[in-house]
Amino acid sequence: MSSSARRRLGRPLLALLAGSVLLPVLAVAPAHANVRTGRPAEAPSACTAPRTPERSVESLKRCDEDAFDALFARSRAGALPHGFLHGQALRCRGCEQLTNTAFAAFVRPLWRGKTFHVDGRGGYVENSLGPGIAAVRGEVSYASYPFDGRPAIRIVYRDDAGGLITDWLREVAPGVYAGVMTITEDAESPWRVLDFVLYR
Repeated sequence: MSSSARRRLGRPLLALLAGSVLLPVLAVAPAHANVRTGRPAEAPSACTAPRTPERSVESLKRCDEDAFDALFARSRAGALPHGFLHGQALRCRGCEQLTNTAFAAFVRPLWRGKTFHVDGRGGYVENSLGPGIAAVRGEVSYASYPFDGRPAIRIVYRDDAGGLITDWLREVAPGVYAGVMTITEDAESPWRVLDFVLYR
């Protein structure tokens, strides 16, 4: 990420990433990392979405990057979530060892999920850091996922991160959403930084 983009994010980025899913990673994530493609590959049998939320979440935890991409690519956007969904960060894409360690130590324990306030067309979401602690609001709507042009649920953090950070969701099983966080820097194509899961 360029220094100009980092300056634009500043303190709001730290608030967003602490409240969303990715606190220390972006500051040192390599800009040249291979996270822009998002091209799906064939998913192994371990990366499936069973019809029960518990089994779906466990399956998503076992997915490697290509399998996760394939599952995301073949899933529909699904219904807009409502109320609180538990969240778990799965992986940081293109992270070096230092940031992977920080990711496991800080991001996963801090972020609890998202609370959606939506109607049939859209609304807003707040990220949860624990009971009664809400942080970082994003706008929720349907939009075309930039890597395949198909519909997905989009969460844009316009106020807290200047619109640079976007979450994309698709419902892979009833009440279970695979999620992708992207960054769009200036006029460049978005690049992927994080995979996560939301569930009832």
